Amino acid sequence: MKKDMKNILRTLIVVCVVNVAFAQQVPLTSQYMFNNYLLNPAEAGTKDYVSASLSVRSQWTGMEGSPNTQFFSLQSKLGKKMGVGCYVYKDETGPIYEQGIQLSYAYHLTISDKSKLSFSLAGSFFFHDLNKAVLTPEEQDDDAINSLKINSSSPDINFGILYYSDKYKVGISSPQLLQNKIYGNRNGEITNKLARHYYLFGEYKFDISDNIAVVPSTLVKYVAGAPFQFDLNTKGIYKEKYWLGVSYRYSNAIVALAGLNYKNLSFGYAYDYTMTDINAYSSGGHEFFLALKVHKKKEVSSKKFD
Repeated sequence: MKKDMKNILRTLIVVCVVNVAFAQQVPLTSQYMFNNYLLNPAEAGTKDYVSASLSVRSQWTGMEGSPNTQFFSLQSKLGKKMGVGCYVYKDETGPIYEQGIQLSYAYHLTISDKSKLSFSLAGSFFFHDLNKAVLTPEEQDDDAINSLKINSSSPDINFGILYYSDKYKVGISSPQLLQNKIYGNRNGEITNKLARHYYLFGEYKFDISDNIAVVPSTLVKYVAGAPFQFDLNTKGIYKEKYWLGVSYRYSNAIVALAGLNYKNLSFGYAYDYTMTDINAYSSGGHEFFLALKVHKKKEVSSKKFD
């Protein structure tokens, strides 16, 4: 009975991942509000320091073949008006294994004394692999599976715009602009392709007192052929050192967030409580976040030595 249940769960994951036209192909993270660069390459250069971030995520814990994702990103201001960044990621879900790298450049325009507008273009390259050993057809020699191309690679482009200040930010971005075709078969027929995604993110920081701030934010996601999805988030910050928050992912999950800043390091943890039928088989999802901020040394005026 237990073995049959594992096979059923494995089949459900395979069906969701392979046959549902990849409605949400970009790997998921619950703590994007602490590293907006993963959503929008125009984020690079918005801060006066170099930021290195690592995220490790396990979704649907307890289910065989559940998604596991790792991100590493690096971004920095370059001069007064430019920003550069990169990230690499690895994602494994059931029979599908993906890894990729993105490099980006952003240009920042001053709109007023307090606000700026940045534009970014990013180039990426991704590798996709399909592990046919995970697929267990009823017939041993299933032609549909045997003819599948098990690996592919695809270059791509990501574009982003961000309007921001110290108090707020609003940005729109679109990854997978080229909509490359992947996972064809040996006869040259294409079974799936990458879909263009659209992200709209906004947040505002309310200073309640000298020590307490509240930051509500929202993320709207759209993929052609799939319904709109959105997140509603709120985090409370105490003395710029500690934070607690909650996120609601429409018809999907409720997320609890917690973290702290210690000197130049930031630590974060997120727990996803799944609201779908999968919660009968999974204890939820866990995500850990670690970031390092390296502040640039201020230039010493030569007048001091005159």
